Amino acid sequence: MTDIAPIGSSPTQPVHHDAASVQRASDGQAASPSRGSDRAEISQVAQLLSRLDELPDVRQDLIERIRGEIDRGGYDSSDKIDAAIDALADDLK
Repeated sequence: MTDIAPIGSSPTQPVHHDAASVQRASDGQAASPSRGSDRAEISQVAQLLSRLDELPDVRQDLIERIRGEIDRGGYDSSDKIDAAIDALADDLK
């Protein structure tokens, strides 16, 4: 009732080694295959996304207050613009 053929029904073949591995084995050194090195590349997007935790929390109350000042025309002043430019320049250093 066995309709399934045995696995590996072909005869086995002897393993052949090159002369260098045979010489190392006879010298008492292990004949191990050379292994390549692994390498991983992380995209720039993934690197930026991994830094999201480093960003400070959003202060929604401050955002809403400043938006209100901008809407009323009371936010833009030369002192605030100069301070914003200085802060931006410091961040870019």
